[in-house]
Amino acid sequence: MNDFLEKNLFCAMDTETTGTDPLGGDRIIEVAVVPIFKGKILRRSIYHSLVNPNVKIPATIQKIHKISNEDIQDAPEIDHVFEQLRIFLNRSIIVFHRAYFDLSFLDISAKEIGMLPPTVTYIDTQEMAKMVFGEKKSLAWLAEKFKLPKPTHRALDDAMITAKVFLNLAKFLSKAQFEDLIRVWRGSEW
Repeated sequence: MNDFLEKNLFCAMDTETTGTDPLGGDRIIEVAVVPIFKGKILRRSIYHSLVNPNVKIPATIQKIHKISNEDIQDAPEIDHVFEQLRIFLNRSIIVFHRAYFDLSFLDISAKEIGMLPPTVTYIDTQEMAKMVFGEKKSLAWLAEKFKLPKPTHRALDDAMITAKVFLNLAKFLSKAQFEDLIRVWRGSEW
């Protein structure tokens, strides 16, 4: 096993949102975190929550995520969820697929609740795929390549798939390549 993978805690994270534009008012409606240590998924430490965004979920988005306005009406708001997320964000290397999307939503959420944007050390499976396959690949393509279930556009399912894609891609990378792919997000300048 890659020494870098052996010595670090990773957490695959995925969010589902009301749309694609955080500056236009779209917000997080579901989040999941899947911890990975020494090449193994730590199932007992998985975090998953629906989130009440205090905005309506458009009908088209409800069809994609299968999350209705009724599903989220009693869910915790982002300030409560963010307290849980900070534990993972501060102690691990976060694994995203298309990191900028999720980080943008985390950034705007932090600002809305009066917190500084989180500093996040992360790695992006899309960038890992580019290093391994010569081009960026979708999560669906990578899942099929590694004989995993298809992404469902639900945070827990897709975080689990991202974790498994990460572990498969990690087999192709050296410690130096891993280190080259680690990034740090310190918030956007919005």
